[in-house]
Amino acid sequence: MSNIHALQKIFPAGFDNGYGSLKLFVDGFEVIRIPSYISTAEMEDVPGRIVLDGAAYTVGESAFRTGYHFDRNTDHNENKIKNALLMLFGGLAHLPHRKAWHLKLVVSLHDIGLAKDLKQALNGEYQPILAGKKSDVTLEIIKVVPEGMGALFGHQLPPKLTVLDFGNGTTLYSRYNQGKREVHTPYPAGVEVLIEDIAEKMKRLNGGKIGNTSQIRFCLERGHTKYSRDIDIKDIYTNCLKDWYEKFLKKPVSLTLDAKHQGDEIWAIGGGCLLPGFKKLLEKNGFKILDNPVEANACGLLEMAKAMINKNL
Repeated sequence: MSNIHALQKIFPAGFDNGYGSLKLFVDGFEVIRIPSYISTAEMEDVPGRIVLDGAAYTVGESAFRTGYHFDRNTDHNENKIKNALLMLFGGLAHLPHRKAWHLKLVVSLHDIGLAKDLKQALNGEYQPILAGKKSDVTLEIIKVVPEGMGALFGHQLPPKLTVLDFGNGTTLYSRYNQGKREVHTPYPAGVEVLIEDIAEKMKRLNGGKIGNTSQIRFCLERGHTKYSRDIDIKDIYTNCLKDWYEKFLKKPVSLTLDAKHQGDEIWAIGGGCLLPGFKKLLEKNGFKILDNPVEANACGLLEMAKAMINKNL
């Protein structure tokens, strides 16, 4: 690696291409967290706008703002691999422009069996146009780690630990003993299921139309239930949250509480922790909610990348 041009700085980075949102954390910059949406509609050179191999895309909130159809990671399991490169560039297109990026990344993935596919999808040298400006981008994946591992990196782990990760597409139940993971069970019902239920039940408030899932998501992520100026979904949200919990979360939460009974500390991460009123419920049950539960994984991935690069210097 010694022949790198002196002006070209290598940036360690962490990348979490989630079903609900992508988190890209490049050393020295703010963490980028945007919805995992891709649109091919015509648009200005907004943040998240990319041109790659002659095709143009918009990634993130702007994809939703076009008002046209957009694809979501959460729509298909294979999107985490298939859309990975576009998502990563979409994240970069939210950062200040640089003529050249050389990223050394640690990336997280649900199904670690697909690590090789993910590396193939990302590794390489590219010349995308990011938010209207050309960049030379070199991507080097230095490690693929299981989803949620980043969140634990750098924490002093208790001898026995159970972690619930409330994600958009899945709820992950993991158990650790002396820092080694023993159990890792994904439950295929994340926050998305709750949001779709709310959208369906909103018809009577919304002139008979199903609610817009992205709009519901944005208001809940901001910690309130005002869907629009005229529509508050508080009651529907409260009922749907109970249903969601009863139908989908009771099992992983019960398993976690059993683990607590056996002497495990129980931690919670993921965007679901921040749903209005849900955090209180978790804390009442003895969960420790990690600081910044949404970005905790990406922050840890960046720290891992830094540690690995320093070790090899």
